[in-house]
Amino acid sequence: MAKGDKAKSLDTLGLDWLCDKLTAGETQTAICTELGMGIATLGRWIAADAERSARVREARIAAARSFDEKAEEGLRLANDPFTLARAKELAHHYRWKASKADPRGYGEKIEIDQKTTLTDLTDEQLDARLKAIEAARAASADPSPEA
Repeated sequence: MAKGDKAKSLDTLGLDWLCDKLTAGETQTAICTELGMGIATLGRWIAADAERSARVREARIAAARSFDEKAEEGLRLANDPFTLARAKELAHHYRWKASKADPRGYGEKIEIDQKTTLTDLTDEQLDARLKAIEAARAASADPSPEA
């Protein structure tokens, strides 16, 4: 099958089909194997359209829940020490995948993207900061103990 034919097969199956597969936790590699295409072809098809890219990104975030459930299911079904050890390793991997797919929901730390720059401050706030810096500088330069 030629590259164009593979992209057409993706068009035929549709974005909903792909997003359902990804949300269920299927890997892109498994999806490509099922379709008989390389992962680069799938990647190009996704990247070729902004809506596709956005929907696939959202499907990957939703997949984090599937990874979490797979981890829990494996641990619950483990009935001997070997199976439990294997389930623990897989659970660790699934948790890692979930943290990459949805860092807000499954990440270990939440990063706050809040930066204040001098251009964000009012003149009054700048004056107050300047006075605080000057007071701190004067206090550190004065060796006399406070009463």
